Amino acid sequence: MATAIEEWKRVSQALDAALVSVQKEATEGGGQTFQLASDRYIIFSDHHKGARNRADDFQVAERAYNAALAYYYRMGYTLVVMGDVEELWEERPAAVLAAYEYTLKLEARFHRQGRYVRIWGNHDDIWEDKKTVARYLQPLFGPPMLKVRESLQLKVMDGSQELGMLFLAHGHQGTLESDRFTFVSKFFVRNVWRPVQRITGVSLNTPAQDWQLRSQHNIAMYAWAEKQDKLVLIAGHTHQPVFKSQSHEAQIMHQLAELEAKIAAAPADETQQKEKDQKKAGLLAAELEWIRAQEKQKPRPEAEAVQKKPCYFNTGCCSFRDGDITGIELAGGEIRLVRWPNDEKEPEPTVLARANLKDVF
Repeated sequence: MATAIEEWKRVSQALDAALVSVQKEATEGGGQTFQLASDRYIIFSDHHKGARNRADDFQVAERAYNAALAYYYRMGYTLVVMGDVEELWEERPAAVLAAYEYTLKLEARFHRQGRYVRIWGNHDDIWEDKKTVARYLQPLFGPPMLKVRESLQLKVMDGSQELGMLFLAHGHQGTLESDRFTFVSKFFVRNVWRPVQRITGVSLNTPAQDWQLRSQHNIAMYAWAEKQDKLVLIAGHTHQPVFKSQSHEAQIMHQLAELEAKIAAAPADETQQKEKDQKKAGLLAAELEWIRAQEKQKPRPEAEAVQKKPCYFNTGCCSFRDGDITGIELAGGEIRLVRWPNDEKEPEPTVLARANLKDVF
């Protein structure tokens, strides 16, 4: 418990600092608004683009991501890439940018239309430096000047009424291995893990194999967001999709439990409805095991936090082992967790969960 409390404190202090910084920027004229009825945003994180070798986790997801970019560009969305977009703990920037020049040019189309936001994470923290951005990224993206942020504040407006604030950050802030002692982690990843991965082709896909540790960090971010007034935190980093302060797995478990209780309480003569509910339960059970197998984790209970309000969402990642990507859509007055491709492996989004943003706030 002491370890969890210590992490909560570190994460809380680091997110406090990031929030103060972005609020200062907003008061100096750098704030942005999100109009509920008209604006459209798509948020992706944790691509971990490599150099097209066996250590590159993005290769299998490239097709889904490029298809998603084409769709959201045509549909008028603003693209937010929220950290760990390039895997620069393992590779040099020139090698990665050369390997994925085409994908970056697809992103650059958003930038040239003023519909692009880039946030740096722990694995691509070199973009914090403006000179490095000017040297490597600006030639690919072209004008206007590309700004890479630590975080983004979006004031959510319903017409003239302010509903609250969306706070977007990568989510590594405050962690020991990804923030406080980054130099140690970088050395290990580049000099130990990368050679092993190049030889074996093994991909961990997440910052830790242990489910409890990753859940603990999600809970720490939720605990911070829960204390804020009319603030919703959207993060990445953990590679675990979270919606309305619950992971996708936790949501499915909850839905399945409710449906099983309904089936058990149904009158014996309602056979037709029971059959429909049994089929739904079967599909939910299949989806639950699909998620668990994708993560290659042993089925075990998720660590639970007291979730008093839906104030924390997580994009998941764009480097799942099976080639899927997940992201957060903000459109049509809703917030949606989406997966590419769809269930038939076609280049279309599947909505995994959705909520009305008014209800969220």
